[in-house]
Amino acid sequence: MSYGFLIFDLDGTLIDSQYDLTTAVNLMRKDFVLSPLPTEKVRSHLGSGVRALVADVLPEIKGKENEALQSFFAHYQEHILDATKPFDGVARTLEILKSKKMAVLSNKTEKFCREILSRLGLSKYFTEIFGGDSSSERKPSPKPVLDLIKLTHSIAESTVLIGDSANDFLAAKAAGIDSIAVSYGYMGAAGIKEFSPSHTVNKFSEIIEIVK
Repeated sequence: MSYGFLIFDLDGTLIDSQYDLTTAVNLMRKDFVLSPLPTEKVRSHLGSGVRALVADVLPEIKGKENEALQSFFAHYQEHILDATKPFDGVARTLEILKSKKMAVLSNKTEKFCREILSRLGLSKYFTEIFGGDSSSERKPSPKPVLDLIKLTHSIAESTVLIGDSANDFLAAKAAGIDSIAVSYGYMGAAGIKEFSPSHTVNKFSEIIEIVK
């Protein structure tokens, strides 16, 4: 099937940001005199937005959530592109697909999405960039997906969401659109299977043959 509108998740799909997110998390934990967490632990909590991440990695700070959020934002802004980079084949694949209508839908704060994509030279490929604060709801709700379809005058039947997490596949299913899972993402191939995405790829470039 040929898809006319491609919606991409960001972290774990287009970019590998786990190390910079871990740096920000551990500097935040240091502010609260807590020991650092390994990258694997932080990675397991990614995908649901910053508030959920902070709550998950700082269960000890009940009542200080706003202070923790400000700490995280400050540290992440400072280290946002220390190690973050596109996954292999992303830039080349987006260039090949540039005649398609494309958007980004992340649960990460929109400000950070835009800064990362701009500084990596990828923002030019996307008609819209939605973060977790761009719509009144976030993935796994179908609302931001449906908002993007409406905003771009697209058709659900020819729209596909490309992602790596449960939130992506659940949002796509709830919105009535197809999904493509990338097995190299933060959930991994084994976790993906239970959500039965429409397609699964092992390399980002494999998307080309599916959507063209």
